[in-house]
Amino acid sequence: MKTEPLEYNSSKMLKKILNAIEQRRISEKECLIKSQVNTSFLSDWKNGKIKSPPFDKIYRIARFLNLSLDLLADNSPPPSQLPEPEKFLLNGFRKLDQLEQQIILGKISEMLYQKKNFEEQSPVTEQVAGDLFSGPGCTDAVTTAKKD
Repeated sequence: MKTEPLEYNSSKMLKKILNAIEQRRISEKECLIKSQVNTSFLSDWKNGKIKSPPFDKIYRIARFLNLSLDLLADNSPPPSQLPEPEKFLLNGFRKLDQLEQQIILGKISEMLYQKKNFEEQSPVTEQVAGDLFSGPGCTDAVTTAKKD
């Protein structure tokens, strides 16, 4: 039984890789260094010096970017860009330090819980509120405020 070689669109694969690099807000050079691929690889590919990129290099880049080889090999278009509000949120989040990011994640968790709670029309108990705000170095501000 003879099998046909897998056809793939090299330029679409390149676009998907470049899109993933852009979404992760890293440079092409950083991606290639961390993938242990020659730093001229992507520019050579973009300039047409490489027509069929070697699998080992694609594999290393895909692994670093956490991209599925199936996604890269098929002929579907690259994932669409994030809507502007989501880009704004993501870019702002990435500029925060770890503690500030934890605070934002806590606020989002609180908002989602309140939305769910409102939809179910059930009261927020002191225990649940304490669970929402507990974390490293966090005092029980909710129950302290209620007792005052």
